Amino acid sequence: MQPAVLQAIDTWELNWNQTQASAVSALKSAFPFLADQPRYVGCDDIRMEYTESGLGEGRVCLDHEARVSIEFQAVPNTVITQAVDEIQLPYLDDVEGALRDAPPGTYVYHCESTNAEFEFVLGAGRHGQVNVSFARVPDAAAVLDALNRAFSEQHPDQQQSSENAT
Repeated sequence: MQPAVLQAIDTWELNWNQTQASAVSALKSAFPFLADQPRYVGCDDIRMEYTESGLGEGRVCLDHEARVSIEFQAVPNTVITQAVDEIQLPYLDDVEGALRDAPPGTYVYHCESTNAEFEFVLGAGRHGQVNVSFARVPDAAAVLDALNRAFSEQHPDQQQSSENAT
């Protein structure tokens, strides 16, 4: 390859790596419980996971297209509903009004402009799930930040101990 092409590719790779690092920084800032995990063999996705008493466990992945997937389990329903009501998704299937007033079930928002899907499961046992697929980094960070704020408001002692540990 010509030197100019090699230089352009090097510049692109440097910028791409900086973009990924910035995305990871934004996601971790929004949800400070996340810890880096090794990448799977043959998979370029960046993975972060968490396990936090009272908040559940899960993972966040950033793929090669800078799209984010979130898979959280055992999250208190009250944290989910407070976070979702705060971010005010434009349309959430089967919900009229606030999610906090909805019965246990699965509630989905599909964004037609970005093709992202946001799924919130309110469990009958007071704990549910948050599943987000193919979200842009700012949208995923908004969900993570809202979950973090809801958790810190509902469980301030655990939030304080987590901040002191970092």
